[in-house]
Amino acid sequence: MHKILVALLISVLMTPARAFAQIELPTGNVREALFRESVRLAALPPAVRQQPPRERSWPGRHPVLFGALVGLGVGLGIEAVVIPGESGGEPHSAYLPMFGCVGAGIGSLVGLIVSRQ
Repeated sequence: MHKILVALLISVLMTPARAFAQIELPTGNVREALFRESVRLAALPPAVRQQPPRERSWPGRHPVLFGALVGLGVGLGIEAVVIPGESGGEPHSAYLPMFGCVGAGIGSLVGLIVSRQ
């Protein structure tokens, strides 16, 4: 109990005096300026006060799907460059799903991260 009273006394003594003072309304030029600005803003039509939200593009509305499609294309492109093809090994069709799915997964994760920011 003694510690609580000491802590309360210290916090009251450390608080600035203006924290306990009553809030007063501004006087003079500040009050006149506030009145003028409030009248000016009230006279504006609603369209000027608030801008309508911009319509976002398709990639902006669907970032995860867009990232998956881009990742799929990049994955298929990398597969075409990395795998030698018919002449030097496995045919391209064996690796297409693997590279495509990995690329789409990475792209969708990037889209998800971008959408959260």
